[in-house]
Formats: sequence, C-alpha cells, structure tokens
Amino acid sequence: MSNQGPNSFKIDQAATFQMVMVMDVAPKLRFGSETDQECMKDGTPKWTAQVTAGFRTFGAPKFAVLAITIASHEDPRQGVQPGMPVELVGLEVGVMDKKIKDRDTGQEKIVGAQVYYRAEGIRPIGATAHKRGEQAA
Repeated sequence: MSNQGPNSFKIDQAATFQMVMVMDVAPKLRFGSETDQECMKDGTPKWTAQVTAGFRTFGAPKFAVLAITIASHEDPRQGVQPGMPVELVGLEVGVMDKKIKDRDTGQEKIVGAQVYYRAEGIRPIGATAHKRGEQAA
C-alpha cells in the first residue's frame, strides 16, 4: 500500500460526525502487558480514547465505537469525563496492509487492510481554541 499514495488522511470532525462522545481514555498498553505503556520512538506515551461517533449513512443515523490513539506526555484524561461531547484535535484515519506470516515459507503476505485512527489530542467541545480572531461568547 505504501507505494500507492498517502495512507493517512485528516478528518474534518464537524463535517463527518454529528457527535463524538468520549467513553474512556486509558494508557495504551504494550502487547501482552498489563502494566507497560506503549510509547513512540521518541519516548512519548501513547493513550487510547474510546469514543462513540454518530453520523448519517443513506439518511439513517448510525453510531460506531472508535479507538483513537493519542501520543502525549500530558495525560489526555484531564478535563474529559465519560459521556462528554469532545473534539478530537487533528483527527486522522489511516489504512495499512494487514500481513500474516505464511506458515510454510515464513514470509509475510498481505491478507487485507487495517484501519486505524489517531489524534493529536482530545478536549471537551466547549473548550475549543479560538480560530482566526473569533471572539468568545
């Protein structure tokens, strides 16, 4: 997939979803660990925000639970509570090859695609930053 163009895309949350509500935010743990938090190569801790996103498909309301990865030295749980409407700052969706190792040859082969979501941060809807000189109400 990597040679076919971009594999991650910025999402306009307001134009895509009718609502986004946080369900939980927790440290993203390393595979197989119950205590070790996963980190970026530069040491930045990773967090997982479970959110419910509401949108319309063919005129009907639909809801999906999305797992959003957030890399941050600051704890993104500060200021958000379960059930609170939130903005996912810098939301992206990405697609990457899903690979498995062939048992006979030991080589990896592509068996499909895997979708992932990531954001720069999470904040309550009422706490959005002012844009282009807008005044607070």
